[in-house]
Amino acid sequence: MKVYVLTADTYDENWGSEMELFGVFSTEKKANKRASEMKLDYPTISVMDIDENETPSYLGGYIE
Repeated sequence: MKVYVLTADTYDENWGSEMELFGVFSTEKKANKRASEMKLDYPTISVMDIDENETPSYLGGYIE
């Protein structure tokens, strides 16, 4: 089963990053609707397979 994971970088300062998880949805349409409702600046929707992930998924971040 595929799920759609909504994340976004919510850090508003000059240097840095804060990745937040906003939900896991059964359809991409629902994930996009939620991102639109929240007015996220840079949302990311990642498609994941439940119980079938062999490798980790990169959600984002900041390294200096």
